[in-house]
Amino acid sequence: MEHEKDFETFKKEVIWFLKPNSNIKFIKQDFRISKEFSSTFPKLSLLIEKARVSNIKIDNQDYILFAWNDLEDNICGWLNKIENEENKTLQLIHEHQLLLKNIGGIQESFNCPENSFCNNQNFMFINSECFNGIGEYEDYYISACEEESFERIDSSDFLSFAYEANGALTMYNPHNKEIFLFSHDHSFDNVNFIKNQPEYTFHSFKNVTTYVDYVEELANQWIEHIK
Repeated sequence: MEHEKDFETFKKEVIWFLKPNSNIKFIKQDFRISKEFSSTFPKLSLLIEKARVSNIKIDNQDYILFAWNDLEDNICGWLNKIENEENKTLQLIHEHQLLLKNIGGIQESFNCPENSFCNNQNFMFINSECFNGIGEYEDYYISACEEESFERIDSSDFLSFAYEANGALTMYNPHNKEIFLFSHDHSFDNVNFIKNQPEYTFHSFKNVTTYVDYVEELANQWIEHIK
């Protein structure tokens, strides 16, 4: 009953996700995270261990619903997409692959903490949604650099793993695992402009340097949000 209530809350909060005729099946399946996952992401592991876990197949696609109760006793959570096929054209770092193997990527989140990394994201971490570079912002970035005579950052190998509804991209450099935000217009208070780069292009995160830092900070935001 508890798991059904979690899913009913998800449906009410994320009304756009399901189709009227979506085929939904709850799957009885053991869920475990690996020792390597726990040692790599200790805060995320703590968060996942506190979750109510529902394995669900929606229109023949596997998902895991992780649900918690927040400090005001509202149900909150993530719907994570589980993919079997890896996109071999992308250079995912090992820590990214480890996260996907254990919990999948975040397709939807609901009743998030205020100012959490997952707010308003179209996706986070999902292999099939990730891409290299800054996509449609390439011309904008080139023009901004030319206008201010700044040398461009070569982001062609950068892996964009989160795409916010307002267009902001969160990405990492696969060679050193450093995290960046690319945003043409934002009101974030947790990022800094990068020296010798046009404003409202590349940013660094405060208190977050690497991919693991980012994932652990996301988990911490939720740990402080739940009972």
